[in-house]
Amino acid sequence: MSENVLHFILLSVCLSMNSKYCSAVLQFEEQPQDARIKLGEDHTFSCIASGMQEQDRLTWLRDGIEVDTLIEYNSRLTIGYNKLTIGKLTTLFINDALKTDDGIYKCIIIPSRAEVNQKYSDEATLTILSLPSPAYPLCSVHDLDIAIGSVITFSCVSERVQPPVNLTITRGLIEITYGISFVERNDLKTLEMRWRARKEDNGAILTCHQTSPLAPETEHTCSVGPLNVQYKPEIQIQYTNPVIPERETILFCQTSSNPPITGYQWHLKPEFELNEYNVDETGQILKLFRPSLQQSGTNITCTATNELGRSSLTVKLIVANPNSVNEKGNANIRQLSENNDGGIRLSLDVVIIIAAGVVIIVVLVVLVPIYHYCLCSNVNTTTVDSLRNEVSQPEVYYEAREGVILRHTIQDRSLPRVPTTEVYGHWRHSTASQVPNDLESHSYTYIDTEND
Repeated sequence: MSENVLHFILLSVCLSMNSKYCSAVLQFEEQPQDARIKLGEDHTFSCIASGMQEQDRLTWLRDGIEVDTLIEYNSRLTIGYNKLTIGKLTTLFINDALKTDDGIYKCIIIPSRAEVNQKYSDEATLTILSLPSPAYPLCSVHDLDIAIGSVITFSCVSERVQPPVNLTITRGLIEITYGISFVERNDLKTLEMRWRARKEDNGAILTCHQTSPLAPETEHTCSVGPLNVQYKPEIQIQYTNPVIPERETILFCQTSSNPPITGYQWHLKPEFELNEYNVDETGQILKLFRPSLQQSGTNITCTATNELGRSSLTVKLIVANPNSVNEKGNANIRQLSENNDGGIRLSLDVVIIIAAGVVIIVVLVVLVPIYHYCLCSNVNTTTVDSLRNEVSQPEVYYEAREGVILRHTIQDRSLPRVPTTEVYGHWRHSTASQVPNDLESHSYTYIDTEND
């Protein structure tokens, strides 16, 4: 037997007996379900109740309050009813959802008889998905003018919505992750950052970035700054040390300050005569005209003042002859040489130069002759004659080009004449050739025809 049939039999018996135990069969055949919708969308909840009598009332609750008593009822919120064979169907219509519609919804059966308890359905949570108002985020800092070392509190405020927004803080292009905390209060979500002001924070601009999973491509930002971190003067004295006697010397009081310097002061201890020094119009430059050896060791102090206070720095004037300075340097060099225990120490540069020289010498002495030999040697030392016999071919050979030139018939007048005569004599022409360099030498030998 099915559960619905059994329930119908019990309901029929209960109604016929008109028993006080009929409340036991009040139940919900269909329960409302959780839902997530975007702002402005429509939605419906429904449930089916069984075991009710005609006078019993079926309605809806939102966060424990009857919907038909809300101000939005009959405008955006309406309830509908239908009778089914298994019970009574009720539907809650939510039109053009607002953030205030976010909450817990459930059905309730209110019996007409006092002895019967009310019956509630399961709870259903309605979540309204939305973006924060365009006015957010809102950035603030308690004061832009901050003394160094004081605590800075930066706040970035947004709305509490679903899904939650993501808030981050950057300084320039760098995201800040230290000193951060989140506070959720009422309908607002606040990102706070606390830290102690440093000199490097002066002029900084802080930016809060807000993004939402509903529109990840859209980012909203707000900024504060630039911060004005104030601090007392910081001093450095620029000067030449040691000072050469009887030569003009300048000392410069270099400062960093916020707010700006309002005044400078110089103090010399022991004091100089008024005609021995001068301070320029700005007060930053002290000029010593002709410091002497007796004034060596003088303490010179620069004091700078701004609205937050004053700072001072003292240096000791050293006056020394150049010769004494050089002698001291030479003494240090001699001491360094003595510490080397008389040994010769070569630096790495010298060792590298020597090694490079050795390599170059090896290349010139060894590789060049080998290369020349390989290039100039006659590898193929054999050839064949006209009879196809193999003969050895020397590197140097002589080719005889002998010929008797008859007297009075010689035509080559480029040859020398026979000594002490006006006629050309008989000459033997020989040629020497060397391969592979193609060197050729010519010689001429006089031949006496009478002895020929």
